[in-house]
Amino acid sequence: MMIKDQIPLFIPLGSFSDHCSSLDKGKLMPIIDLIHEMELKFYKAEKVLGITDMSEISLQTLGLSGIHVRLLDAILKLRLVPLFDWMLWKNDAERYYSEPNLLYGLDTVTLGKVTTVLLRSQTLYGPAFLESKIKDKFVLTLLKAIVHSLEQNYNSGQNQAEILD
Repeated sequence: MMIKDQIPLFIPLGSFSDHCSSLDKGKLMPIIDLIHEMELKFYKAEKVLGITDMSEISLQTLGLSGIHVRLLDAILKLRLVPLFDWMLWKNDAERYYSEPNLLYGLDTVTLGKVTTVLLRSQTLYGPAFLESKIKDKFVLTLLKAIVHSLEQNYNSGQNQAEILD
Protein backbone atom coordinates (compact mmCIF):
# COMPACT_ATOMS: atom_id res chain seq x y z
CA MET A 1 0.00 0.00 0.00
CA MET A 2 1.44 3.35 -1.04
CA ILE A 3 1.06 6.40 1.11
CA LYS A 4 0.23 9.40 -1.01
CA ASP A 5 2.24 12.53 -0.24
CA GLN A 6 0.14 14.88 1.79
CA ILE A 7 -0.08 18.44 0.53
CA PRO A 8 0.21 20.71 3.57
CA LEU A 9 -2.85 22.84 4.22
CA PHE A 10 -0.79 25.81 5.35
CA ILE A 11 2.16 27.02 3.30
CA PRO A 12 5.24 28.26 5.18
CA LEU A 13 5.45 32.04 4.95
CA GLY A 14 8.76 31.89 3.01
CA SER A 15 7.13 29.85 0.20
CA PHE A 16 3.80 31.65 0.20
CA SER A 17 4.62 34.24 -2.49
CA ASP A 18 5.79 31.50 -4.89
CA HIS A 19 2.66 29.48 -4.10
CA CYS A 20 0.43 32.47 -4.92
CA SER A 21 2.33 33.12 -8.16
CA SER A 22 1.83 29.51 -9.21
CA LEU A 23 -1.94 29.49 -8.67
CA ASP A 24 -3.93 28.82 -11.81
CA LYS A 25 -6.18 31.79 -12.59
CA GLY A 26 -9.16 29.48 -13.22
CA LYS A 27 -8.98 28.24 -9.64
CA LEU A 28 -10.04 31.68 -8.41
CA MET A 29 -13.62 31.13 -9.62
CA PRO A 30 -14.98 30.02 -6.20
CA ILE A 31 -13.65 33.26 -4.69
CA ILE A 32 -14.99 35.34 -7.59
CA ASP A 33 -18.37 33.60 -7.20
CA LEU A 34 -18.38 34.52 -3.49
CA ILE A 35 -17.59 38.14 -4.35
CA HIS A 36 -20.47 38.29 -6.86
CA GLU A 37 -22.88 36.60 -4.45
CA MET A 38 -22.01 38.94 -1.57
CA GLU A 39 -22.20 42.04 -3.78
CA LEU A 40 -25.62 40.99 -5.07
CA LYS A 41 -27.02 40.18 -1.61
CA PHE A 42 -25.69 43.42 -0.10
CA TYR A 43 -27.10 45.40 -3.04
CA LYS A 44 -30.51 43.75 -2.59
CA ALA A 45 -30.46 44.44 1.17
CA GLU A 46 -29.64 48.08 0.52
CA LYS A 47 -32.22 48.55 -2.26
CA VAL A 48 -35.08 46.28 -1.13
CA LEU A 49 -34.73 46.52 2.66
CA GLY A 50 -33.27 50.02 2.65
CA ILE A 51 -30.49 48.90 5.02
CA THR A 52 -26.88 50.00 4.82
CA ASP A 53 -25.78 48.75 8.26
CA MET A 54 -25.99 44.96 8.07
CA SER A 55 -24.72 44.34 11.61
CA GLU A 56 -28.18 43.62 13.09
CA ILE A 57 -29.39 41.52 10.15
CA SER A 58 -28.88 37.75 10.10
CA LEU A 59 -26.92 36.14 7.27
CA GLN A 60 -30.08 34.15 6.56
CA THR A 61 -32.09 37.37 6.05
CA LEU A 62 -29.35 38.61 3.73
CA GLY A 63 -29.57 35.36 1.77
CA LEU A 64 -26.03 34.44 2.79
CA SER A 65 -26.68 31.35 4.92
CA GLY A 66 -23.64 29.09 4.96
CA ILE A 67 -21.39 31.72 3.37
CA HIS A 68 -18.69 31.21 6.00
CA VAL A 69 -18.45 27.50 5.14
CA ARG A 70 -18.04 28.30 1.43
CA LEU A 71 -15.56 31.06 2.28
CA LEU A 72 -13.40 28.73 4.38
CA ASP A 73 -13.66 26.04 1.72
CA ALA A 74 -12.54 28.40 -1.08
CA ILE A 75 -9.67 29.92 0.95
CA LEU A 76 -8.39 26.55 2.22
CA LYS A 77 -8.62 24.81 -1.17
CA LEU A 78 -6.40 27.52 -2.65
CA ARG A 79 -4.21 27.36 0.47
CA LEU A 80 -4.30 31.13 0.92
CA VAL A 81 -3.41 30.96 4.61
CA PRO A 82 0.35 31.07 5.23
CA LEU A 83 1.89 29.40 8.25
CA PHE A 84 3.38 31.98 10.63
CA ASP A 85 2.96 33.22 14.19
CA TRP A 86 -0.33 34.99 13.57
CA MET A 87 -0.78 36.06 17.20
CA LEU A 88 2.32 38.26 16.92
CA TRP A 89 0.80 39.84 13.80
CA LYS A 90 -2.77 40.23 15.14
CA ASN A 91 -2.50 43.98 15.83
CA ASP A 92 -1.15 44.61 12.33
CA ALA A 93 -4.12 42.77 10.79
CA GLU A 94 -6.67 44.49 13.02
CA ARG A 95 -5.54 47.84 11.66
CA TYR A 96 -7.18 46.91 8.35
CA TYR A 97 -10.57 46.11 9.94
CA SER A 98 -11.26 49.82 10.37
CA GLU A 99 -9.69 50.81 7.02
CA PRO A 100 -10.39 47.95 4.59
CA ASN A 101 -9.57 50.05 1.51
CA LEU A 102 -5.91 49.87 2.54
CA LEU A 103 -6.05 46.18 1.57
CA TYR A 104 -5.89 47.08 -2.13
CA GLY A 105 -2.27 48.22 -1.96
CA LEU A 106 -1.02 45.05 -0.25
CA ASP A 107 0.98 42.17 -1.70
CA THR A 108 -0.36 38.61 -1.60
CA VAL A 109 1.81 37.64 1.38
CA THR A 110 0.41 40.44 3.54
CA LEU A 111 -3.14 39.66 2.35
CA GLY A 112 -2.51 36.03 3.27
CA LYS A 113 -1.47 37.14 6.75
CA VAL A 114 -4.62 39.27 7.14
CA THR A 115 -6.74 36.31 5.95
CA THR A 116 -5.04 33.95 8.39
CA VAL A 117 -5.57 36.32 11.34
CA LEU A 118 -9.20 36.89 10.32
CA LEU A 119 -9.97 33.17 10.14
CA ARG A 120 -8.02 32.32 13.30
CA SER A 121 -9.49 35.24 15.27
CA GLN A 122 -12.69 33.30 15.81
CA THR A 123 -10.78 31.45 18.52
CA LEU A 124 -10.23 34.78 20.28
CA TYR A 125 -13.48 36.62 19.64
CA GLY A 126 -15.96 33.77 19.26
CA PRO A 127 -17.91 32.32 16.33
CA ALA A 128 -19.84 35.55 15.62
CA PHE A 129 -16.61 37.36 14.71
CA LEU A 130 -16.32 36.09 11.13
CA GLU A 131 -20.03 36.73 10.59
CA SER A 132 -19.59 40.34 11.74
CA LYS A 133 -16.69 40.78 9.29
CA ILE A 134 -18.85 39.37 6.49
CA LYS A 135 -21.72 41.73 7.34
CA ASP A 136 -19.53 44.84 7.58
CA LYS A 137 -18.18 43.95 4.09
CA PHE A 138 -14.59 43.53 5.30
CA VAL A 139 -14.50 39.97 3.93
CA LEU A 140 -15.85 41.19 0.58
CA THR A 141 -13.13 43.86 0.36
CA LEU A 142 -10.48 41.33 1.41
CA LEU A 143 -11.55 38.83 -1.27
CA LYS A 144 -11.53 41.56 -3.93
CA ALA A 145 -8.05 42.66 -2.81
CA ILE A 146 -6.80 39.04 -2.96
CA VAL A 147 -8.14 38.58 -6.51
CA HIS A 148 -6.69 41.97 -7.51
CA SER A 149 -3.28 41.07 -6.06
CA LEU A 150 -3.25 37.61 -7.69
CA GLU A 151 -4.22 39.16 -11.04
CA GLN A 152 -1.31 41.61 -10.67
CA ASN A 153 0.93 38.54 -10.15
CA TYR A 154 -0.43 36.92 -13.32
CA ASN A 155 -0.02 40.08 -15.35
CA SER A 156 3.56 40.65 -14.18
CA GLY A 157 4.29 36.94 -14.76
CA GLN A 158 2.92 37.15 -18.29
CA ASN A 159 4.93 40.29 -18.99
CA GLN A 160 8.10 38.56 -17.77
CA ALA A 161 7.32 35.51 -19.92
CA GLU A 162 6.82 37.76 -22.97
CA ILE A 163 10.12 39.52 -22.33
CA LEU A 164 11.89 36.15 -22.09
CA ASP A 165 10.35 34.87 -25.36
